Order: sequence, then structure tokens, then C-alpha cells
Amino acid sequence: MAAPAPPPPGDGPIMVIDIGGTNVKFGFVDASGPHLYGRLFATERLRAGDPVAVLAGFVSAAAGDTGLTPSAIVATVPGFVDADFDRVLSAANVPSLNGRALASELGSAVGCPVYLERDAVLALAGEIAAGCARGADHVLGIFFGTGIGAAYVSGGAPFRGGGWALEIGHMPFRGEGRRLEGLRTDAIEAYCSGRVLRDLAARHGIEVADVFSATGRTGALAAELADFVRDQAFAVATAVALFSPATVVLGGGVLDMDGYPRDRLLALIDAHAPAAETGRRLDVRWSEHGWLSALHGARRVLAERSRPPTAAAPDEMPEGRPSGA
Repeated sequence: MAAPAPPPPGDGPIMVIDIGGTNVKFGFVDASGPHLYGRLFATERLRAGDPVAVLAGFVSAAAGDTGLTPSAIVATVPGFVDADFDRVLSAANVPSLNGRALASELGSAVGCPVYLERDAVLALAGEIAAGCARGADHVLGIFFGTGIGAAYVSGGAPFRGGGWALEIGHMPFRGEGRRLEGLRTDAIEAYCSGRVLRDLAARHGIEVADVFSATGRTGALAAELADFVRDQAFAVATAVALFSPATVVLGGGVLDMDGYPRDRLLALIDAHAPAAETGRRLDVRWSEHGWLSALHGARRVLAERSRPPTAAAPDEMPEGRPSGA
């Protein structure tokens, strides 16, 4: 059974929380538009303590610093969220969240309604509302950060499948036995996510921020980076084959790194996505807003989530009842 929906928000500012693999970021949206709050909170603090209590402390600090009292909170979750939009099923990078009824628990702790959303859905909603995909439909978004997130919007609504569709970072891939903590062996995140770049940089003795821009790279490093970008292209091309998007939005911190070979990524996507067979060239666009896209998307998500449920049609069967029962 789905958890009861939180009460509708008031007219005050909306707080947006982006729970990333490295940092927890905050922003606000009010009648004048989005406002970035620059202070970052270490995600490691969520892993080390009670994540709800720690998040409530972050909320209090952000509200105190800005003088803004949120009427509602929209929070991203980097992982699987139950169909009730309350319970976190699995967050590979923040396992302390697993099994927690995060929306209701955090809402009780801070005294306002909390709405959970997958990070990729919120980011793509923002790019459609006010970014590179403004006005587009049938849009696929893939975001390469600490992990890999994806979302698909058609008819103005995100595709959710049975609840948590498009957790592309968990897609099985290559079969070489690679594994990252919190993931199954050979999940694609173990081949082309930000966590992979961090480990690669450590092995080669360079800063992760410099892996694509460092001069005099060794042949081994160059070969690993070429494989990394190829694997990213395969992830995008696979999703294109599955969803037939009219527009593809690519973003995330990895693609914004100095020296990242965007042209090479596009060429590889073109070579492997089913575009030539259909005669339609892919419309690939780069995310414009980065983290700010979550702020631009918050109102759309909140409007969808706080809408009263539609009454069931007379011929719909009650849950769990067979036809003719």
C-alpha cells in the first residue's frame, strides 16, 4: 500500500536538497525563481550517523543561514525509491538510507512536507522547464556523476515503469568481474562512473580533476580513458535503443570536467545508437544548468506529487482482487 501523500505545500519557498555521492547541496525556489545556496555538506556524515537526524541538521543550518523557512522540501535520492515515494529501497553510494521512510521521517523531523524524487528525474525536469530541452518531449536524460542516473519524460511525465525505472547505473555490463561497493558485480557504474575515475586517478598518481586534461598522459592512462568514454557511449546508445527518444540530454559532473572529450563521446554514440537504421539523426544536447537544473525542476515535481489522486474508474479491479471475484 502506498504511504499517504504529504499535505500540500504552502506558499513559502521550496527547499531543494540534492543528495550526491560526495556532497549534499541545497537551494531554494520562490516566486522570483531559483536561488543557489553555496554551502556544501559532506555526504560522509550521512553514512556515519543517523541519516535522517543528520539531514534534519543540514536543513536547519541552511534555513538559518538564509533566513528562509521552507514550506516544502523536494529531496533527491541517488538510488531506488519505492513506489510510495517514501521508502528508499537501495542507495548504493549512501547505504545508511536503505530501508528508511525518508520522506515521512524527515518531514516529521523538520515540520514540513517532504517529497522524494530520483535525482535524474529532477535534473531532466529542470532542463525541460528552463534549459537545453525547453519545450521538448520524448526526452531521455543521462547524467554521469559519482554514479550514473537516467530519466525519460514523455507527454510531460516521467516514465517510472513499476516504480524506479531507468536506474541505468545498475545495468549489467561487459562481464569482467568489476565491482564497486553497494553494487552488483559488473554493473555499468563499475566501468564508467565518477567513482571509477577517482580510483583510476589514484592508481596513476594524479588528481581526479586532471585525468582528462593532464599533459603527458601515459599510454596506459590514455587507453583506460578511451575505454571509459566508449563505455559511457554504450550506456547512452543502449538507452536510445530502448526508448527511441526524440531528444537526448547529457550532463553530470564527469562530462563537465576539464578536457573531457565530448566530440569523441558524440561520435561513439552516433556509431552505436540505432540512428542510421532509422534515418533520423540523434538530437543530443548538453545540460545547461548542472546542479541548478534540480532547482528549475522542483516546481514541476512538486505539482505532480501534490496533485490529488485520480478516482479509480468503475471497472478497475481493487488491488489483489482477481477478475470476477
